[in-house]
Amino acid sequence: MMTLSDDGSGRYNPMEFAMAQAAAIVESSGDAIISKDLNGFVLSWNRGAECLFGYTAEETIGQPEPHLVPEERCAEEAGIERRLRDGHRIDHFETVRRRKDGTEVDISVTVSPLMDGLGRVIGASQIARDITQRKRTERHFKDLVEALPSAVYTTDVAGRITHYNQAAVDLWGCRPELGERQWCGSWRLFRPDGTPLPHDQCAMAASLKQNRPIRGMEALVERPDGTRVPVLPYPTPLLDATGELIGGVNMLVDITERKAAEVQLQQVAAESERNVIERTHELRWSQERLRALASELTLTEQRERRKLATDLHDYLAQLVVASRINLSQAISRTRDEAVSASLAKVDQILDQALTYTRSLVAELSPHILYQFGLSKSLTWLGDQMKQHALDVKVKIGPDAFRLADDQAVLLFQSVRELLFNIVRHAHTDQASITLNVDEENELWICVEDNGNGFDVATLSSSGDTHDKFGLLSIRERMELLGGECELSSSPGAGTLAILRLPLSTRCPGSPVSPSAVPPQAQNIVPNISGRSVRVLLVDDHAMVRQGLRSVLDSYADLEVIGEAADGQDAVVMARSLHPDVVVMDVNLPLLDGIEATRILHREQHSMTIIGISVRNDPQVKLAMTDAGAVAFLPKESAASQLHEIILDHCPVKS
Repeated sequence: MMTLSDDGSGRYNPMEFAMAQAAAIVESSGDAIISKDLNGFVLSWNRGAECLFGYTAEETIGQPEPHLVPEERCAEEAGIERRLRDGHRIDHFETVRRRKDGTEVDISVTVSPLMDGLGRVIGASQIARDITQRKRTERHFKDLVEALPSAVYTTDVAGRITHYNQAAVDLWGCRPELGERQWCGSWRLFRPDGTPLPHDQCAMAASLKQNRPIRGMEALVERPDGTRVPVLPYPTPLLDATGELIGGVNMLVDITERKAAEVQLQQVAAESERNVIERTHELRWSQERLRALASELTLTEQRERRKLATDLHDYLAQLVVASRINLSQAISRTRDEAVSASLAKVDQILDQALTYTRSLVAELSPHILYQFGLSKSLTWLGDQMKQHALDVKVKIGPDAFRLADDQAVLLFQSVRELLFNIVRHAHTDQASITLNVDEENELWICVEDNGNGFDVATLSSSGDTHDKFGLLSIRERMELLGGECELSSSPGAGTLAILRLPLSTRCPGSPVSPSAVPPQAQNIVPNISGRSVRVLLVDDHAMVRQGLRSVLDSYADLEVIGEAADGQDAVVMARSLHPDVVVMDVNLPLLDGIEATRILHREQHSMTIIGISVRNDPQVKLAMTDAGAVAFLPKESAASQLHEIILDHCPVKS
């Protein structure tokens, strides 16, 4: 500690005061402050130096400077001394020094020359600051940066690269010189559209110029080998403690996988959209075909019922009547009362049979529908519903109209199903049917009851019941006819069903415009003409044969000439009937379809054999084709493909 002297007046010498103040500052400083002459003898050694290097002032002042410089840094120290002798100052030079205990410490050194009054260098003043913690933090930060999977680099305020990690080298494809390359280390930069991107317009340059982070500015990095990598930069300015810009840090995220995923997603989306369009188109045609098939099924049922009713009426009923006439004559001629009584009982039985036959004919197909039309048949239907404890009031409008038989059948059947739904579920004995034609020439049929009602929304829910299917089927029929079915109902409020049909709508079963449906749908209900391709059906399931026959019978250019239930019958019938085409099931009793095909192909090369099976295994198809079948298809595809396959391999004869 320096002692001040006064002149007796209480005032101190200013020079001494300044020196004392400087000595106090040096002594209290946390930094190591050391001065020495040109010979290396220590002139001053403050408390900070003691703490930093471990040597006390008594050990150093007046003595040569302790050996603080590690051997590997002696050349560095020699360079500092040369600069000092030339009168140069060294600012914030970062280096390593050795303590008294042998450990090394990171320091930042500022060295200033000491000069005499003539300006000659006579010594040096050195301020050393412990930067161990800062260096440790920097090394930790560098380790973290190096461990990052993304490219990271820093620049100074001018944009020159000061540090980068290995991921940056891998991205750039080169290792730039520190302090030389600006903005980024890549060979070239391009915008996402492929146009060149000048380096001074890149995201890092913009961040330093605008002193703000830049986000969302994609770029393409081109390596020296010409390959390009899409990246997403995240440049951010670096500021010092005072808020001044000192540089920037940037992270380049490789978005190659993301871009590939986006392209793949776009392709998938486009493909999905195409699939949706195709599936929607297919679904529409499938719906049209299903509607046509459902309608045709109903019409076929009605035609068969009518045919059966006609047969019962024209044959059975006539035979019963003729029998009763003959029996009446026999009764009148007999003299034996016992025989007469027996014949009378037989007559009563025949009467009951005739009554039942008439009733059955009416149930199968009411002749009134075909003879007098829909209006009178609905009146008759309302009267018939009394047998089921349902009182139906029928109101017919004054306007006359005409319907094709097929339209009348579908409407009649729909009204009948609606009435039976009332009987089964409405819990009421009252209903009404109203038929009218409006000013737009549209036929309206309203079926109404005041029974239990139901929630119409449940029609489209899962778990369809038979009754839901019936209502949905009515809707399908009406849409096929070109009309619609409207249902209005709620629990406890009854039900109103309205069937509307424009009277100008074509009849179902008439030819469909080729431009309206795909080619395979144009032959659903063809006009019957002369058949030319003779077909033999072979299947051990009667229902399947019936189904296939129904399909083939709907085509004017085919004729089913026989059916076989096993392989042996198939061979025998083919030998005798000489069909053009044999539709052969694979799994057959007695002789399987593969062997039967092999036999027929060996005997009659001109015969076309088409294999069918529930199974769709490639082995089954291969076995059938090896045996001689020209084609093979699963049974579920027969309805839509069988006709086309037959004509492909056996063209229609002229």
